[in-house]
Amino acid sequence: MKITEYTIVQGTENRLHSIDAGKHDESELPEFSKEVPVSTRQTETGGRISVEHEWKETHSDLIRVKRADYRKGEQFADLYRIPARDGVDSVCFSHNNCTYIARKTVGEVAQALYNAYGKIKGAVECVVGYVRTLLGNHYVITKVGQDTWVFDKRMAKHGVNYVDVDNLDGKGKSKLTEMITEKIAELHAGSLIMGRFTLNNILFCGKDMIFTDLRKLRVSRKKAFVIDEFKSVLQYLFAIGVASREDVYASVAYYASINEQGCNDWYHERTGKNAADPLDIVCKVEEEVYS
Repeated sequence: MKITEYTIVQGTENRLHSIDAGKHDESELPEFSKEVPVSTRQTETGGRISVEHEWKETHSDLIRVKRADYRKGEQFADLYRIPARDGVDSVCFSHNNCTYIARKTVGEVAQALYNAYGKIKGAVECVVGYVRTLLGNHYVITKVGQDTWVFDKRMAKHGVNYVDVDNLDGKGKSKLTEMITEKIAELHAGSLIMGRFTLNNILFCGKDMIFTDLRKLRVSRKKAFVIDEFKSVLQYLFAIGVASREDVYASVAYYASINEQGCNDWYHERTGKNAADPLDIVCKVEEEVYS
């Protein structure tokens, strides 16, 4: 295992001079932009880089990074602060010409998502690291690619575009339901459940769709539990007018063919008997979607 470590210590005046030297109209810069750590310590272990910053006392309420853990290749060594109030739930920000989303969570969840990403990537957003702020809050950091669209207007900035679901026609809504079904089936195949789902959990990346905001993601110990989540997702989509009855039937039929064992277990728990035919399962799930 490769481990490297070094410490950088500069006087505040020298550090400020090196950062401000390339900026014009310095007198117009906000005061927070002149704040930098007084020292930085960086270590590398395998593919993970950890950076710890020491700060002088300040009264700024912006997110200042005390420690950042991230994948090698990300340009986070100079991620000193994030332009949002420390304690805000979520923020989309730009750093070194890339776009990221930071979401507040607890340290254990942030680290678990970072460690698990390599095993669950495909249906979910790219988790690249996490930070601990000077005030003790933790944020999990995900990277957003080019040509990205969201239903969450709060995240629509720095190249991330907003789409209003009400502007989708019937064909577009059916396609959206189909994509969500495929991704939720992929997630459930690994016994993972979102824990909650709304349209704000969706990122469109080019022609693909992935789930975002993974803070409630967890492993399901029973295969039947994932069926209940799938049913809840369809109930939600039907209630807000995205999924039609035809979409619901097609989604249940597709899902049942992908997660056959889980559906059989769920049907047995509900009825006390095994399904005589896959259609029995489809009809039972569909029935409960509308109940």
